[in-house]
Amino acid sequence: MAQTMANKHLLLLSLAGLLAAPAAHALTDPGDILKWCTQSSAAASGRCLGYLLAAEDALAADSIEGVRACVPRDIGLQQQHKIVVDWLRANPSATAATALGLVARAYAEYFPCPR
Repeated sequence: MAQTMANKHLLLLSLAGLLAAPAAHALTDPGDILKWCTQSSAAASGRCLGYLLAAEDALAADSIEGVRACVPRDIGLQQQHKIVVDWLRANPSATAATALGLVARAYAEYFPCPR
């Protein structure tokens, strides 16, 4: 319960930073996701968490760029963040059409769907 409240508090703080941030591009450069997920600014953190949550939601219904992942419902944002950052650092030459595509690839490695 405390972990969930801490995650929600972090998300609210991060999303508040988005309100003060300049508008982002409609389709984000995939290289931006690692930068946002490793910077300490509220705006960058909010963008990062927004992509993590958007990818999680999208993958619950369909694939992203042909990639499927079965992200557990009970996973916390801190664990999702660590998975994505670790995967991006381990795969610096990974490419995708969008930042969501890179997040999907990271999730797919850690949370493959049963065959």
